[in-house]
Amino acid sequence: MHDRSKIPSGYKFHHIGYATDSIDRERKFLEILGYRIEGSIFADLRQGINGCFMIGSGPRIELLENSAGSNTLTPWIDAGIKMYHIAYWVNRIDEALDWARGQRARVVAPPVPAPAFNGRLIAFVIFRNGQMMEFIERDFEK
Repeated sequence: MHDRSKIPSGYKFHHIGYATDSIDRERKFLEILGYRIEGSIFADLRQGINGCFMIGSGPRIELLENSAGSNTLTPWIDAGIKMYHIAYWVNRIDEALDWARGQRARVVAPPVPAPAFNGRLIAFVIFRNGQMMEFIERDFEK
């Protein structure tokens, strides 16, 4: 039996999400630190963001900016918060959300398909300490 007070086994860290008002400016800085773009820049109209992943000398980073006319990231940008979520691969997003609720986390973005992950489902929760977590559903055999 799994200790429900700990992150379930099988969850695998994927990235740290950074909010920025300019992917290009942030990308240039991260390149100085030895990072490079992984894949290509993507647009997620449902979430109102544009983004890209960067890999390098530290953990994978997802740079995100508001798409035109969106204010999705504005609260973090205005507060000067860059690192605003951590993301994990999970086997089943519904089970991940149940686990998070068991930790008294609140679902702030229910599961939706995400262009950044080839249409896999993602969801966001916020824990009582203010930490936001993204769950990314792996492909699996049903």
